[in-house]
Amino acid sequence: MGLNDVMPIVSGLLVMIADLTAFALIMRVYLKRRRRSALFFAVAWLADFLMVAFSASKNPVLKTIAELSLTIFAMFVFVGSIRLLEEESIQLSHSTLKRMGIMAPVFYGYVVLVYRFTGNADWALTAGVSLGVSGAFVFASGVLLKPIEAIYKKPAKILYLSVILFGLHLIPAALFGLYEWYLPIGFTLSTALTVMMAYSMYRLTSTREFLEGRADVKVPEIHSGTIILQPNEFESLLPKLENAPVLAFLRDLKHSREGWRTYFVTAVPFRKEHISGTLNPTELAKMTEITFQYLEEASRMGIPGVVVLDCVEYLSMYNSWESLMKFLSKLRDLVMVKGGTLIIVIDRNSVEERLFNQLRKLLE
Repeated sequence: MGLNDVMPIVSGLLVMIADLTAFALIMRVYLKRRRRSALFFAVAWLADFLMVAFSASKNPVLKTIAELSLTIFAMFVFVGSIRLLEEESIQLSHSTLKRMGIMAPVFYGYVVLVYRFTGNADWALTAGVSLGVSGAFVFASGVLLKPIEAIYKKPAKILYLSVILFGLHLIPAALFGLYEWYLPIGFTLSTALTVMMAYSMYRLTSTREFLEGRADVKVPEIHSGTIILQPNEFESLLPKLENAPVLAFLRDLKHSREGWRTYFVTAVPFRKEHISGTLNPTELAKMTEITFQYLEEASRMGIPGVVVLDCVEYLSMYNSWESLMKFLSKLRDLVMVKGGTLIIVIDRNSVEERLFNQLRKLLE
């Protein structure tokens, strides 16, 4: 019995053990906490177990079940990833979803490539389709999971990277799966990535953050609507905003607080810990989109959103006053509709009295 005979047996046993272990452990998490994402992830591993168990069969019906089980595995990983984002109130990025539209033509081209490369139409229409569509959806799941790193830190990073790698490793399997030289490589990759993905998924679902869910969120005791404050008044208000889920667009990062989602408004992009990113002062439309997504998340969590804008003078240097007024008016309307609070910090001595009065009349 050669290496190519032993490898599938050993690899299959290890993968099935990892599948059943992941299924049992993650299902236990679901039964304990009733988080739907855990249920979907657990069922995914059961489907992967069936895929491995039937893949070596000569029976065409069992072969078909194995290929179908792989797509079911990909489906539940994808649905579980989306459900996890919903549970954590993380808004799906529209740009990410739009980029996923390319999967349709890429999948078609992939199946054609498998047929051209192998010359086997039956293989291309069965294994090629199963591996291609499953690889695409598992890869997409990994991309979607990336934002949860902000909550789960290292366990999330290991998970989304292992999911992405697992999806990618399915792609060459249909191209080279008929060649004996690829079998040891394919089985080794499959075993290592399955164990890595199963472990990382269980590790994330067993974290305190996942088991306990989101902690109670502090709701700041301030009235809803639009508030225009002087810098000294804003500093007096800061203690009330400590550890609250505030969205802030700032020029002075010393005002940022723990728990805030802070964006530094600057024409010089750079990276800094404890802030969500930098925004160019001309990106008013992007600020509006970020505000809308934040208020949507706050609404789903049942809390009033608080948006802090402490950069009006800086924005006026890069935008016309009319454009700035339209932007502020839109923010005011978004906050009003969601029952939140918009805090605008501005030194009235930094702008003309006529413009300041216009601002106050428009927003208050």
